[in-house]
Amino acid sequence: MAIAKASQDGLSGPDRVRPFARLTYVVGHSRGGTTWLGELLACHPAVRYLFEPFASQAHPCTGIDMQTVFNGGRFIHRGKRGRPVADIPIPTFFRGPAGDPASELLATLAATHLVEVAGRSFSGERGYHLVVKQPRIENVTWAAASIGADRVIALDRHPFGVVNSVRRWGMLNWTRIEWAILRADASLAAADRELVDAARSPEERLLVTTWLRSRHLRELAARDAVSIIDYETLCGDPVGGTVAAWRSIGLDIGDREVTSLSAFLARRGEGDDGRSRFLNVHKDPLTRVHAWRQELPASIRRRLEAFVRRHAMAVPLPGDGLPDLAGIERALALQADLLSIGGRCRRGLAELTGLKTARAA
Repeated sequence: MAIAKASQDGLSGPDRVRPFARLTYVVGHSRGGTTWLGELLACHPAVRYLFEPFASQAHPCTGIDMQTVFNGGRFIHRGKRGRPVADIPIPTFFRGPAGDPASELLATLAATHLVEVAGRSFSGERGYHLVVKQPRIENVTWAAASIGADRVIALDRHPFGVVNSVRRWGMLNWTRIEWAILRADASLAAADRELVDAARSPEERLLVTTWLRSRHLRELAARDAVSIIDYETLCGDPVGGTVAAWRSIGLDIGDREVTSLSAFLARRGEGDDGRSRFLNVHKDPLTRVHAWRQELPASIRRRLEAFVRRHAMAVPLPGDGLPDLAGIERALALQADLLSIGGRCRRGLAELTGLKTARAA
């Protein structure tokens, strides 16, 4: 594998010895299915799984926010209710020359943090195969080397699927910091800069960001830095895809493992399980293959398709690399349009009513 592991020399003492024998690092797009892939891999009895151990947790020794470490070395200021309002890039933390003290410090922080979290989560256990999920594509080779990953698995998804999922759950607001980071990146090629500048709506910006990340993953895969799993292919055959992933990270597979996997896939969580509904981990995979074809409002889908064709982006579209939309899909997309318009009207009416009430008071 092309990723060089970080030195573990600084992890001395009984509390700094890695309790896991092997480490697999799962990355991908936010709202791209990485949680589902992590839980599929965790169906193997030899696997222990950590869900985003670097997400807004303070380092046990220094108190440094680990999300900063795994966010490209950028400190994010947060306003009321935790919403990000500003970003200060610190590129030297991650893009400095080899041996840069700042990069080595962050690598040590990341490695010790993971050892601490794993030790607390699986107390008394040793020699297991740890799977860590963190949807972070930028600086993935640095991050994987810092935590000593033996293998990196990246889950790639059709960009329209990412846009649809982010939009459905009202998370477009959270993409603006990533967009600000992308626009400020001086290393963007002229062609990419033109593409970035052309994006106007939040959906177009997320489309461009996702497409650039997917291209970056393909470049890493060509250097054997990551193994890519296609989200839509995994949805079509989750058992076969998971078994292949288990084999790729060196796990043995027998009847027990396949039975555990099948039991997980048989679960459904469409009702009171809010986490399952939000993360899609217990939905029928066959309904999620290209769910954006039914769920993405027709007006937004047409605008994104026009953007893709205008800029010659390598994205398969209905009728152009993908089967054309069936009548029921067009009807559902139109229904999503109407629901979207209705939602905007209700919000506008509520704001107007609140304004009138405030003036009367």
